[in-house]
Amino acid sequence: MLNTKKLKKVTVTLAASLIVTFSIPAGISHAATITPESQAVSSSGLLQSIFERVGLQLDGKASDVEKIKAKPISNYSEDSVNITPVSNPSENSTNLTPVSNPTTTPTTSPTADESNKEQTTNLALADQIIKTGEKYLGTPYKFGAPSGQTNVFDCSSFVQYVYGKHGIDLPRTSRQQSKVGTTVPRSQLQKGDLMFFKTSSSGGEVGHVGIYAGDNKILHTWGPGGVRYDSLSTPWLKEGFLVAKRVIK
Repeated sequence: MLNTKKLKKVTVTLAASLIVTFSIPAGISHAATITPESQAVSSSGLLQSIFERVGLQLDGKASDVEKIKAKPISNYSEDSVNITPVSNPSENSTNLTPVSNPTTTPTTSPTADESNKEQTTNLALADQIIKTGEKYLGTPYKFGAPSGQTNVFDCSSFVQYVYGKHGIDLPRTSRQQSKVGTTVPRSQLQKGDLMFFKTSSSGGEVGHVGIYAGDNKILHTWGPGGVRYDSLSTPWLKEGFLVAKRVIK
């Protein structure tokens, strides 16, 4: 412990003496010419004096002093000073959320243009179906008329026939026909939708079918007069309505 304290004292004193030694020639203009050899001797004597003050003996020659003087002072290192190196910023030092490339999700629902085009096509087909039915206006009504026969119709054979002429196959009876297609609220009726009604003899179930023709009218056949247009405000049609189905796709 004692030697360590002495060594520290020597080091401090030596540094101070070297500064004084090397600064004297530059600060005094009338100083005698100092040669390297004389400077080394003077430095050696000075060092010997410093070492003797702390109870140590300096061994070596003037050349050793020159070696001491000529030894460059190394730069500060991370071990000699408390320096914390600054690392380059990384993704771990900040909360960075990588931005992923946007992905394209396939659109499964039809666009507005496609929907409008489909609706226009459906309405055009409905108009064709209605025009086909109009060819048989006045054709007599006969319950249980055979399928495909055009001189007489009942309600369901009439509907089956005119839709079949446009590639839409339907069952034979009105009750069977009410089980196909898509249910449509009355407020959203379109031309070509099928409308089903109960009658006084159907026991509250489907007993009649007609084609919605727009303007609150249906094209159908029933009783005297056969195939015709009737208003949906007709009491038995208004009160007997059960369901509407869309079979045009």
